[in-house]
Amino acid sequence: MIFFDIDGTLLDHNRAEEEGFLEFLRAHRHNFPFSENESIHLWKKLSKTYFETFLSNQLTFHEQKILRMISFFHAANIDISNQTAEQKFNLYLSFYKKNWRPFQDVTPTLHRLRAKGHTLGIISNGDYDQQVEKLQDMKIIQYFDSITTSGECGISKPNKTIFEKACANTDTPCRDCYYVGDRLDTDALGSINAGMKGIWLNRGNLNITHKDVIVIRSLNELSDIRV
Repeated sequence: MIFFDIDGTLLDHNRAEEEGFLEFLRAHRHNFPFSENESIHLWKKLSKTYFETFLSNQLTFHEQKILRMISFFHAANIDISNQTAEQKFNLYLSFYKKNWRPFQDVTPTLHRLRAKGHTLGIISNGDYDQQVEKLQDMKIIQYFDSITTSGECGISKPNKTIFEKACANTDTPCRDCYYVGDRLDTDALGSINAGMKGIWLNRGNLNITHKDVIVIRSLNELSDIRV
């Protein structure tokens, strides 16, 4: 069994977030005193901060979206209500979704692995419905027999329990499962801690190695690994 992360592994999340927020900014350009680069940097910082509060169960998925938008406008000395923040986040979300794209190596790799008889699954930090929507939009959901998200089970990576739950849901021992993700700590080491075989997808070609982790720079390299 081979499990995959979604954002940064299958979906080019950074590109979608940046392009989506640029479109949002251009619809509100007169409101903000920041450059586009400064705005994107701030938005990504807020996204990371508030998404982590969702993962730690301090906020709901909906609440973190509202507070993220309120905080961005507050940084520009503009106060907005929760209702306005929700409307504006939904506008941003429409731009973000419009830019959802899989990396070029995704569909060929998934097709090849299934053709070889491998069973594939998903373990992802995020809201279940949105993560499923991403897979549907990228037209790759048919490759996966199991989808486990932190929003669904209340536990997020790198906690080993989410990996163990995903394996248990497929009646497959952790030791017989691989996990492929773009983050060394959250994905590769987290899955190894659960007894899986962790594979770090180092798309950024960072000069980092770890003695316990298989490192690849493209999903195409999975064909060179005996999985």
